[in-house]
Amino acid sequence: MDKADRAVSKPLSVNPFQTSQSVGGVLALQGIYRAVPVLHGAQGCAESVKTVLSRHFREPISLQNIAIHEQNLIFGGGDGIREMIRLVMERHHPDVVALIGTSLTEVVGEDLLGTAETYYRQHKEMFKDKLMCGLYLPDYEGSLESGYAKTVYSVIQKVIRSRGRLSRKKKRGRINLLPGSHLTPGDVMELKEMIASFDIEVIVLPDLSSSLTGHLMTGHTALSRGGIPLDYLREMLTSTYTVAIGSSMEPCARLLQEELQIPYQMFHGVTGLRESDEFFLFLRQFSQSEGQNKYRWQRQFLLDCLLDTRSVFRGKRILAALEPDHLVAVYQCLSELGIKSFGSVISAASPAVAVIAEAVQVGDLEDLERMAAGGADLWLSNSYGEQTALKNGIPYFPLGFPVFNRFGSPANVSVGYRGTADLLNQIANIMNSKERIS
Repeated sequence: MDKADRAVSKPLSVNPFQTSQSVGGVLALQGIYRAVPVLHGAQGCAESVKTVLSRHFREPISLQNIAIHEQNLIFGGGDGIREMIRLVMERHHPDVVALIGTSLTEVVGEDLLGTAETYYRQHKEMFKDKLMCGLYLPDYEGSLESGYAKTVYSVIQKVIRSRGRLSRKKKRGRINLLPGSHLTPGDVMELKEMIASFDIEVIVLPDLSSSLTGHLMTGHTALSRGGIPLDYLREMLTSTYTVAIGSSMEPCARLLQEELQIPYQMFHGVTGLRESDEFFLFLRQFSQSEGQNKYRWQRQFLLDCLLDTRSVFRGKRILAALEPDHLVAVYQCLSELGIKSFGSVISAASPAVAVIAEAVQVGDLEDLERMAAGGADLWLSNSYGEQTALKNGIPYFPLGFPVFNRFGSPANVSVGYRGTADLLNQIANIMNSKERIS
């Protein structure tokens, strides 16, 4: 049996770290300027999604809710859907509206997307120069990573359909960047700077670096405050190349290739010496230039960091519970340092983990704790796993989503030479510390 397709070994999750697909969908839409996600689900569903995102990023989150009530089971909820779309458009004037169906939408049997499409055709003038898309992100499958990727795919698909598939002149020196859900706003900003240093124009979808990075804008708005503007988003169709970071984003890049003949390259991550070297090699070949000298110095600094920290990592047993793309990126980085073993759990099955030499289990934090019974030197997970790690006396380093009890997590950088060195130094300091908080 392929380890990427391994089923959960128990029928019930005891100590889950999985995050709902709808959270990933809402997160992706924060990276589009003046966008508003509309969640179709139970009363209070949107508030729980908004709360977990706000606690992690410490920023306001754009989100509206179409509540499903008992009477919708009998009379249907079409009127409520149409009324919410009308209110959102008339009150907030968004550039992008995204309707997200949840598990309850499917249980009730509501045709959310069909109702929205009919309303769109009847009120085309209201949606002039706007974009409305929709998709279903049920909780009983996938995780934050898949919800994020499906939302980006839906947005790209809608942009292509609204602009047509006509052949357009490609703009030389412009690429599309599709960052995975595991990359922080700080990571996205670092990638943009790295690409721009080679005089390459980059269009990022979604661009969380300008929406969830602590800008202090006055006034209140129900719309996302940053991200890629819709008119610039449409320019993705004229780029000459697409770069996807994380295998979950490869279907989005493949869509652009199949519909618009835009070639793409997928990187499992840009963390670690080898992965960073491959990314910079791509940039040099694409731009036909050597780039800035500072990255050569950063590479030397990373090499020195690898030598300095190798004694801390050599022969150690690492445990990790992360989203699949994030797990692969971290594994590829730590495997360069001579670790003894890498026990890991992912939230949902993914073919991405096939590159990991050891078995990867689809499960929860209880499964990871069971792995820790044989001893471990480091625990990597989101905040849900901190107490379990400390209870077992294992050094804990927060990674993934959500991280509630640390400041600055969204600004952390773990990509490129500098980001990799920072990450390794931080983890090595935790492992090397003699203090253990119980």
